[in-house]
Amino acid sequence: MNPPKAAIADRAELLAYAYAMENEAAERYQDLADQMFACNNDDVAELFARLAAIEAKHAKELVEVHGASPAPMAPGAYRWDSLESPENLPFAEMHYLMVPHQALQLALAAERRALLFYRDIAEQTDSDDIRALASEFAAEEAEHVRIVEEWLERYPPADNGWDEDMDPPMSH
Repeated sequence: MNPPKAAIADRAELLAYAYAMENEAAERYQDLADQMFACNNDDVAELFARLAAIEAKHAKELVEVHGASPAPMAPGAYRWDSLESPENLPFAEMHYLMVPHQALQLALAAERRALLFYRDIAEQTDSDDIRALASEFAAEEAEHVRIVEEWLERYPPADNGWDEDMDPPMSH
């Protein structure tokens, strides 16, 4: 994951990126938890709800501890590699029958993208302040990676045919 196309200009800009990443991840995890609860996939729903709470806590800490503004930058001002922040989970990879192991694999990939995002910023900046803050955020993301990896050990991978539903949902 590369940092924004142009270098982070200052602490406020880095905090804006960090807040956006944490806030968007919290919202996406909660959306996914709600979807999984609606599909009666409670194990996965509870994992996503727990991850949403962790991300929301970090967004709040960015405001309270580091002074990040909760106001987003202007639409289009974020210079991510894709349309979404590195920590967002792609809806296209979700399936209502997924098992916790699969959900955690998606979360792990998102946390690793966030980790690489901050490491890249820390490595590419000339500012000691931005390097220190990006390194701190990278360390937090490394802890998230460790937590998700630990959770992954608790859940077995999906069996073959995991996505076969003899009574699939129907839309009207």
